[in-house]
Amino acid sequence: MKYISTVLGLSYLLLLLAVPAAAESRPNVLFILVDDLGWSDVSYNGSRVYETPHVDRLARQGMVLTDFYSAGPVCSPTRASILTGKAPARLGLTTWLYTPEKDPPFVTHHLPLEEFTIAEAFSDSGYATGYFGKWHLGYKRKHWAAHQGFETAKGGIDSPHAWKLAWPDRESPLPEKHTRFFSPYHMTHLENGPDGEYLTERITDETIAFIEQHSASRDSRSEPFFAFLSFHTVHTPLQPKAEKIEKYKKKIAALGLNSKQEEDRREKAFQNNAAYAGMVEHMDENVGRLLQRLDELKLSDNTIVVWTSDNGGKGSVTSNLPLRGMKHNLYEGGIRVPTIIRWPGRIASGSRNSTPLISTDFYPTLLALTGCPLRKKQHADGVSFNDVLLGERDSVDRDALYWHYPHNRHEAAVREGRYKLVHRFKGDRVELYDLETDIGEHTDLSKQQPKLAASLLGKLKHWQMTVGAKFE
Repeated sequence: MKYISTVLGLSYLLLLLAVPAAAESRPNVLFILVDDLGWSDVSYNGSRVYETPHVDRLARQGMVLTDFYSAGPVCSPTRASILTGKAPARLGLTTWLYTPEKDPPFVTHHLPLEEFTIAEAFSDSGYATGYFGKWHLGYKRKHWAAHQGFETAKGGIDSPHAWKLAWPDRESPLPEKHTRFFSPYHMTHLENGPDGEYLTERITDETIAFIEQHSASRDSRSEPFFAFLSFHTVHTPLQPKAEKIEKYKKKIAALGLNSKQEEDRREKAFQNNAAYAGMVEHMDENVGRLLQRLDELKLSDNTIVVWTSDNGGKGSVTSNLPLRGMKHNLYEGGIRVPTIIRWPGRIASGSRNSTPLISTDFYPTLLALTGCPLRKKQHADGVSFNDVLLGERDSVDRDALYWHYPHNRHEAAVREGRYKLVHRFKGDRVELYDLETDIGEHTDLSKQQPKLAASLLGKLKHWQMTVGAKFE
């Protein structure tokens, strides 16, 4: 009996020793989402004005996904797709959420609490989960990130009207002065910092503190982390620090891009907004801070870093050329977004892949990369591309990518292989483009290839019916 007890004791000790070793091999995930950053707004994609050395470093160290798309041409639908693995049309969440009384009546006003988010999936698998920054998926407190699987959640809502909606029991009046990027922020779930503190730096600080906390607590190496940093930048209002504006005014002038004629600016579509350039640099600097801290903590090799944007660039502040279109439409400039994923030693550094992928795919992909169980009923529209990242395959098995945006121009789109069809269902007009030879969508092929246009339109309509897309 004593021998049996000793053996059992040794077995239990070995089990305790084995658990940390297994847990240590599970990678962390740092997900960085930039707000409104266009595909052309980074120097690795050719921008001559905007400076993104730290993002460029990430591109050199990981895989650039050249044909990656946001699930919507505005923020809320894409954010919902990342968290749920479902198409915005299936969720009924197809535009950005204003406030409940102003949202279109056929649009879901918040991310439904019954959705089992990627944060809940990671939490179920033993990950510490943290959310930092912009939410924009529901104004009421019960719809905040803390109720969607994030154990730590800081940031939230930053408009005075929404602030009051979220905290109706507060006796304090609405803030007289509201600035988004300099404290006081008047956010619902983030305390104000010292006057003048910069928001992009503050939420990066909060993310770093979360990473440090879960790195420092790893005496047993038992708790990897999933940190989601959702920048407010580069969204308007354009509020960089003053020195950035001066820097880029000089640079733009030196490049000869500072035309004083509004007509010239529109015609040439230069990236010549000094304030916007400053916002891009602030974003890049803080990506650099995150990467440096991972290096210092010796976490880089065991941390998957995802960097992407929620939609294309806003046409009034930047140029998306050579892409056509901008935020709020389904041309490439509205939905093709810069995307990089890094995992040293597992994802080949400096690699590029042109497989058409979309933000709904993040959910199953990250679960697969980290060895967490898939949730196939939940991420119904997502397709894992982990094999692409690991170099085991060149593409994924899917028929096409789909979009449904029943707002503004009332349009939907489908991309199958090299071809993309845009359907404006009010007026029943179609446009067909070959993205392999015409990334700028200049030449409409719908009259030259009517059979292909009809086939893609049929697939698009079938998909809309399948997901229960709403039109009004």
